[in-house]
Amino acid sequence: MNTNSAHADALKKANYMVVSMARALKNADNVFMGVASYLPFVSIVLAKKLYNPDLKWFTILGYNPMPKHLPLSTVHPWISKYCEAKIQLGEIFDMSARGEIDCVFLAGAQIDEKGNINNSHLIIKDRKIQLPGGAGGALLHATAKRPILWQGKHDTRIFVKRVQRITAAGKPYKIVTPLCIFKFDEKLDKLVVESVHPWISFDELQRNTGFEINDAMKTEEPTEEEIRIVEEIDPHGFRRIELE
Repeated sequence: MNTNSAHADALKKANYMVVSMARALKNADNVFMGVASYLPFVSIVLAKKLYNPDLKWFTILGYNPMPKHLPLSTVHPWISKYCEAKIQLGEIFDMSARGEIDCVFLAGAQIDEKGNINNSHLIIKDRKIQLPGGAGGALLHATAKRPILWQGKHDTRIFVKRVQRITAAGKPYKIVTPLCIFKFDEKLDKLVVESVHPWISFDELQRNTGFEINDAMKTEEPTEEEIRIVEEIDPHGFRRIELE
């Protein structure tokens, strides 16, 4: 695959992920995202522009930014001038502990079928590999009403039966990947596949997932209007970075 086709493939998958996450925010009261969150950034702006204009957006830089487009960094100082108010990160944790945070975007280096996240470390062939750490994810995953997880890669190293170490435990509302969308089934007490993206078969998805999964319908494709707005928000295609 040449560079141009690889970029196009990554953008296509990123578009499905962004739109799927934005649709998950249609009835959300508020949402929080942290650093290095290109896909959540675009999805939140899309949701506010198209589905949910009253959605309250909390970031590390402040409350309710509405930047014209995505800069190379999701915590670029340029974004702060579009915020309605400044807030301290500690306020977000306090709000979530009080049950006042509806949706939160979290990522995991390992995610298991119970929805647990490992961002602490991995042991591979007796070698310990240090990961970035929790950064408050343990509290947010457990106390936010509807955690939304995303991961730009999907294989058996990431989606495992049991994480090696639980950095954050919780029951995700959705998990969005380049291959599918998971949701948490309360009765089964585990993740189930909600929809499968059109470029992957059930057998391929199973081979790339480290726990037993169910077959499911195909993910609804993005509309022309959704893609138009996504490209306005991210004209340089930074959203593909997480998938390459």
